Amino acid sequence: MDEQELLVQRFLDQDLTPEERVEFLQAVDADPTVRRRWLNLEMVVAEASQLPRIIPSARFLSKLKAKVAPPPLSWWEQLWAAVTTPRTFEWNIAGAVAAACVAIVSVAGLFAVISPRVVEVRVPAIPAQTIATSTKQEEPKVFVRLVLLQPGARSVSVAGDFNGWDPAQTKLERSDGGVWTATIPLKPGRYQYMFVIDGKQWMADPLAAEEATDGFGAQNAVLDVAI
Repeated sequence: MDEQELLVQRFLDQDLTPEERVEFLQAVDADPTVRRRWLNLEMVVAEASQLPRIIPSARFLSKLKAKVAPPPLSWWEQLWAAVTTPRTFEWNIAGAVAAACVAIVSVAGLFAVISPRVVEVRVPAIPAQTIATSTKQEEPKVFVRLVLLQPGARSVSVAGDFNGWDPAQTKLERSDGGVWTATIPLKPGRYQYMFVIDGKQWMADPLAAEEATDGFGAQNAVLDVAI
């Protein structure tokens, strides 16, 4: 892993100070290579968080416990250990034998009441997903990570032709250092969008590789999504 990849990995792991995060985003804005590596890793992290968590079955846990736990002592071994273990006796041997017999009878009664059953829970097998997912009914989609550095903003959202230019549908979340992020699934294609700061200030994405005029004198950020 080279220095650039290590820096990107530290950013994703939130291992950078707020000042280092700002310097990293400035480096991403200036270097297309770093920006591409960062976006690729962001999409991998976003997709990994959506993978299903497989719960081990009761049979598997039972077998694992049987291999790890020491073999249980028989009732005679437990009784013999209770009688012969060196200790300071404040009670006589007859009392120890009586107490051990009571414990054995209690345990035997408990096992007689509760019948041992092992219930196996079937977990549906789900194939591993990739960044571009598809089904027979839906077109494939790509998870895109949008990032904006706005330390003084109270709220940030994004509006574009992928959500009907409605900023209320896609809001960004704030993290350390005033960095706002959002991960959205998009079909392959070409999109225009803008960030909306505090619900009233519209601005293009400073990290976008391309911009296009909206016909009213403003510039929209352009996003090309491909598999």
